[in-house]
Amino acid sequence: MSNILNNIDNIIFDLGGVILEIDIDIIKKGFISLGFSDLESSFELFKHNQVFEKFEKGQIEPQVFRNEIRKACPKPFSDIQFDKVWNSVILNYPPKNIQLLKTLQKKYATFLLSNTNEIHYNYYTEILKEKFAIKKLDLLFDKAYYSHTSSMKKPNTEFFKLVLHENNLKPEKTLFIDDLEENIEAAKSLAIKTIHLTDFNLTDVLIPSPNN
Repeated sequence: MSNILNNIDNIIFDLGGVILEIDIDIIKKGFISLGFSDLESSFELFKHNQVFEKFEKGQIEPQVFRNEIRKACPKPFSDIQFDKVWNSVILNYPPKNIQLLKTLQKKYATFLLSNTNEIHYNYYTEILKEKFAIKKLDLLFDKAYYSHTSSMKKPNTEFFKLVLHENNLKPEKTLFIDDLEENIEAAKSLAIKTIHLTDFNLTDVLIPSPNN
């Protein structure tokens, strides 16, 4: 294991871009295919009315979310069409990442802290079942925290505090791994150790090759 795990007892993982491979560009192309010609203006609208934010916090149901997106689109689309586009951002779980989680779980207290939503949750849970025969992500961690079931999302420090307090974790003994700088900074503000994963290379960072 990497030296970065020295003096670490607990590891908190982000999901997308860390464990699960994602591609934001694909979903942008998907929105265009649905009929959104001006993505920048549309996404500014969604940011203004907080439809993404509310959905990730579980404050609105999937059907309400779909309908809010539908209102802004000049062309009609079905729920099935939308879900296909919405889920297109999710690619796969590299088998080496799943194996790494299983290995780390034997030595460390491990946790998942994910900004997500109900539609994505159902989709990547199904992938996990089909490809790895694992019923849900929670089984790979001591405990999993999802924004849509916690009514909080990163980088809100209260979300991090929830994990620390519920599990009696010492920040200085805890490592947080995420691909977004704002989430890393939030964790640092609580004295949590961090790794900002700028490439999709979790195993390389935590298990460096003998030549490194």
